Amino acid sequence: MRNTPYFPGWNVVAGSGVGIAFGSLPFFAAGFALLAGAMAKDFGWSQPEVAKAASIFLLLQMVAYPFCGWLLDRWGSRRFAITSIALFAASVLVLSRIDGSLLQFYLAFALIGIVSAGTNVVSYARAVALWFNRKRGLALGIAASGQALGSFVIPILAHRLISTHGWSFALVAMAAFELVICLPLVALLVKDSPKPFGLLPDGASSAQAPGASAPADDGKTVGEIVRTAVFWKLAICFAVMGMSFYAIAPNIVYILTKKAGMSLADVATVQAASGIAVLFGRIGFGYLLDRVHAPFVGIVALALTSICAMTYATTSIPALIIVAAVLSGLAIGGDTDLMPYLASRYFGTAAVSRIFGWFLFAFFLGAAIGPVAFAQLSATFGGSDIPLMLLAALQIIPALLFISIGRYRTGPAEASGLTAAASS
Repeated sequence: MRNTPYFPGWNVVAGSGVGIAFGSLPFFAAGFALLAGAMAKDFGWSQPEVAKAASIFLLLQMVAYPFCGWLLDRWGSRRFAITSIALFAASVLVLSRIDGSLLQFYLAFALIGIVSAGTNVVSYARAVALWFNRKRGLALGIAASGQALGSFVIPILAHRLISTHGWSFALVAMAAFELVICLPLVALLVKDSPKPFGLLPDGASSAQAPGASAPADDGKTVGEIVRTAVFWKLAICFAVMGMSFYAIAPNIVYILTKKAGMSLADVATVQAASGIAVLFGRIGFGYLLDRVHAPFVGIVALALTSICAMTYATTSIPALIIVAAVLSGLAIGGDTDLMPYLASRYFGTAAVSRIFGWFLFAFFLGAAIGPVAFAQLSATFGGSDIPLMLLAALQIIPALLFISIGRYRTGPAEASGLTAAASS
């Protein structure tokens, strides 16, 4: 069979990567501290007052994800993504115009949280899943790795713009970048499906393979899917993964300064190592997903999280702590690849956005619980050692759930695609 010289599905991956790189999560994770710090300095706000905006944003992003999935399965990735980018830019402009009122600050972040969830991975997973079958894991991993790129670029640019022109100008520049650069690239490159181009997933054409068909779905509605044991097992797995990562990440300064006696500069080095590892984790785990049964890949990610927690709990050696941070970064890269991949493999592509949206809801629900629970346990036990060991042991639960969910449940074309991938 003659192959297409260049498969346009990789354009979809590139466009998705651009959209994800400068979506609301990199903006928040990498830019919030700088922007909020500058605004707090200008308006005399306290750290707890500023932190409330972060909680509002995360809560509303979590609530928005299931609705994003519902809209995506009706509008398609391209239309929903460009609409989300435009609304995100508008909401950032609103934030740039506040005049010192904390209420306005909170309402602006509430607006950003509601309208910008669609600027993240959830918007692009459906398109990538429809364009790729045998290389779906790698394609999702490359697209999602854009978030690591954005997390590197955004704080550098934000710091420079805030230092030279102020936080309001920096926000206007961010909004302009979304509208002038990101939106056109996403609109140009992201296409919802290969069918209008006479192609099947992975680049085969209908003419080249007249008996072939696109990957089949299992025929279940979303309502039927959410009543299955597999759905709830996966949701619990992702809730534990979200709780585990966010139990450590916001408390890392406390853990490393109290336990290992590290300075803030040392902690920054550890965080940088973890951030770089996220990029390799997303691509590496995406590659593995196309070659290893995905639940087993999930168990590997859980093992890395467990080793990381145990290392933090039992050593103060800087080199080992950096290794643990790298393992944590690799693990969270695997966690984010697994959600859309498992949603498409177990429940098909027809409702993948809605199922992925619910998995994200579970992940961020766990993320909301993790920091508070870890801090409370640390206060109860007089340090972080026991909470870290409990966190390491907790990974056994999702590991057992991954083992119990069995084979993929999508149609025969999916199975044949997996067989081809395994033999290639």
